Amino acid sequence: MLEDSKIRAFLTIVQLGSFTAAARKLGLTQPAVSAQIASLEQALGVTLFERGRELSLTPPGEHFLGYALRIQEAYNLANQAFSD
Repeated sequence: MLEDSKIRAFLTIVQLGSFTAAARKLGLTQPAVSAQIASLEQALGVTLFERGRELSLTPPGEHFLGYALRIQEAYNLANQAFSD
């Protein structure tokens, strides 16, 4: 299945509002999910999440969300096109 784990981790965190909950849903450890997001943030050169009392997207994170959704949709379409 064609998929980028960093995009999936990002979208799952946004959906669930928690790194821990996202890790549980993805079947990963919380440090593994944190490492994926840190790698994504490094690649993009921005901070995606405000990590405080409550987790929220930064303005660049909000901007990236639209791209991440379109990327995930493209992955889904490609998987549908080439699945049995």
